[in-house]
Amino acid sequence: MRSTMQDARLGVARLLRHAARVTAAAQVVAQGPDGRSRGTLGVLAARAGQLADALSRRGIGTGEVVASFASASPEHLEAYLAVPALEAVLHTLNIRLHDDQLAGMAVEAGDRAVLVDGALAPRFATLAPRLAGGPIRLVIVTGTTDPSPFPGLDVETIGYETLLAEGEPRIDWPDPEENAAAILCYTGGTTGLPKGVAYSHRSLWLQAMSLCTANSLGIGQHEVILPAVPFYHVNGWGIPYAAMMAGATLVLPGTQFQPAVLNPLLDEEGVTLAAGVPTIWTDVLAAREAAGLPAPPRLRRLSMGGAPVPDTLVAAWGRLGVETSTAWGMTETSSMSVIGRPSAQRAEPGRLVCGLELRVATLDGVPLPADGATPGEVQIRGPWVTGGYFRSDSSDGFQDGWLRTGDIGTLDASGRLRLTDRVKDAIKSGGEWIPSLPLEEAIREHPAVRDVAVIAAPDPRWQERPLALIVAGDRFDPAELIRFLEGRVAKWWVPAHWAEVPALPRTSVGKADKAAMRRMLANGELTIRTAASRTSA
Repeated sequence: MRSTMQDARLGVARLLRHAARVTAAAQVVAQGPDGRSRGTLGVLAARAGQLADALSRRGIGTGEVVASFASASPEHLEAYLAVPALEAVLHTLNIRLHDDQLAGMAVEAGDRAVLVDGALAPRFATLAPRLAGGPIRLVIVTGTTDPSPFPGLDVETIGYETLLAEGEPRIDWPDPEENAAAILCYTGGTTGLPKGVAYSHRSLWLQAMSLCTANSLGIGQHEVILPAVPFYHVNGWGIPYAAMMAGATLVLPGTQFQPAVLNPLLDEEGVTLAAGVPTIWTDVLAAREAAGLPAPPRLRRLSMGGAPVPDTLVAAWGRLGVETSTAWGMTETSSMSVIGRPSAQRAEPGRLVCGLELRVATLDGVPLPADGATPGEVQIRGPWVTGGYFRSDSSDGFQDGWLRTGDIGTLDASGRLRLTDRVKDAIKSGGEWIPSLPLEEAIREHPAVRDVAVIAAPDPRWQERPLALIVAGDRFDPAELIRFLEGRVAKWWVPAHWAEVPALPRTSVGKADKAAMRRMLANGELTIRTAASRTSA
């Protein structure tokens, strides 16, 4: 028997119409370089429809890819609606990755156009020459009416508002096929090059709905949400679409996630729910304490994820009357998949959200008991979990239909997950992965380096920072190595901590034994030298 229900597709075009007609009164507040702007979701939706129409007139259609080089801005939010509603694909470029990686992604994805946040134009200028000769034919820059072309990228360059004027505010876009790609996002590249994940219209819709449930973030129309998460980072953890679905107020920090921006937004806009990596909320809290500020007047909850959340941080915010819920997820799972109950004392184990399935297994794929005590590799599957990678036929990272997350943890009978370790040797610094293997390869290119291994060292601010163990030749100068790495890797990858060793410890099969290196670090067996390095892009 078939149901009697209408065949109505889920997706971003439906969300655009909902934002224009139902949640239109919801407020959108944005911090920009020239101050704070205010608008409504209805106006934003109308502009998104206008952007879609303008792009359509420019030949962007079904399956075409439009990249974004932007952070948490209204224009980026408009592109979140416009591009997928047009049946095109929005490719959110992670501005913190290395230019060579970004250029490779643009070619692989076939980016036809790119939306550049005007505040990030100097950063984009370093990438632009590497895009020459690629598929990009149009650069759209926000914050200016008549931008000049970027040196080295001789393609048409137009101001965002000028392009917008070419379209009509059309919101009646037909619903794309549910399983068609809507947004393309690349992983952080924990081993080797980043990999593309193409989210479907259906997966985005379902993940946004999950964030609105009470056992998740409970996003509703009365929330005032500050996502201190770049929109290029796993779709802003899914919060933008969930907020538009619920009609919540969105407070956007723009390109700056520093306390000088976030604290006034928390206080003056009456934020009730904020989200971000622990490093951000450590800095925000320290700045408030240094300035003698009380708790933000309406803030009830912080959602932290992307890195281990220290109990001391949870307790410090708890003393201000703010509870913390911890979240776990990854690019492959559309971000938040396991969310802990709010606590004012400690980081609670997270509980799997409805719609997904979780298991722990041996590295050979043998399921282990969900007894809360037996550790194994965390594996996940469900309707907003990727089943493969963009333009890849490889089954690496998957096992019998389950995504292998590379995390080690325990799972109990009620679906609560506690992470205990990681299979991979990447470093998670401030919520962002720093892959050890490409970093080691870059360091190894220096003539003074005979061998190198990079492991994570604890850091009071960033949770983890890279520590490079060097087998050197006749000379070893950390400052020189830092200068050498400039332009070879992202600035925030560069280690500040270095240790010279006569040889790297190795396993019985000759691989570098990073477990032994971590023990050496913990036991104080390494003489660590520190040199200044930048930790932000």
